[in-house]
Amino acid sequence: MTSPFTTNGAVSWHELSSNDTDASIAFYAEVFGWSFKMLSLPHGTYHVIESDGQGIGGICDNIQPNTPSHWTGYVTVKCVDDVAIKAKELGGELLYGPEDIPKIGRFCWIKDPQGAIIAAITYQPQHQP
Repeated sequence: MTSPFTTNGAVSWHELSSNDTDASIAFYAEVFGWSFKMLSLPHGTYHVIESDGQGIGGICDNIQPNTPSHWTGYVTVKCVDDVAIKAKELGGELLYGPEDIPKIGRFCWIKDPQGAIIAAITYQPQHQP
């Protein structure tokens, strides 16, 4: 069985950047029955979304509070740095990164030429959320 964390081009993670993290956690816990595990990261508290004990995404404070809360999908790639360069060459905009996430991998956020935002991530080989 293949894993989205090792399959190039697969959507492997969904992240909510929330303007009210506590309210978002309460809402999604009730709607979907999700549980949450708190992690302290360099940029603040991160809440890993778990479904049946499996990490499937995360919720964090919106780093751009003047924008609405929003979901971002993460696509697994072989080399996030190569993807960042290619996206810029094709008219995209690099919004964030590439940057390392300790013990997880390396990621970046990209805005495509039409304005949609998506993230790319290269996981460390031993990492399985």
